[in-house]
Amino acid sequence: LKEVEEPFSKTQIGSSAMAYKRNPMRSERVCSLARYVMGLPNAAANTHANQWFERTLDDSAIRRIYLPEGFLAVDVILNLLSNIADGLHVWPNVIKARVMSELPFMSTEVILMECVKKGGD
Repeated sequence: LKEVEEPFSKTQIGSSAMAYKRNPMRSERVCSLARYVMGLPNAAANTHANQWFERTLDDSAIRRIYLPEGFLAVDVILNLLSNIADGLHVWPNVIKARVMSELPFMSTEVILMECVKKGGD
């Protein structure tokens, strides 16, 4: 849409199949890591469901994995988001043109809702 783009370095290649594309690689990495982090509570819940307050090796082993990896993944996510925000390219004229092209439809919804409130069918 070319409204907002994440930073794109001079040596960065957009896509292996289509080098001219500007894939949002950092944003894709953030999404992937976020999915990973969101799945980590399942490991804790499964361990808790099976432990019955017994401290066994499987309990401490999984905690040694998901706790530090969760913090490390969130740290990477925050660094990536900071990098994206610092180099974000915004194209205000493109945004304005898109909003202006959609404005009649947005105002039509408001008019229709007012008609319905007054009993229109």
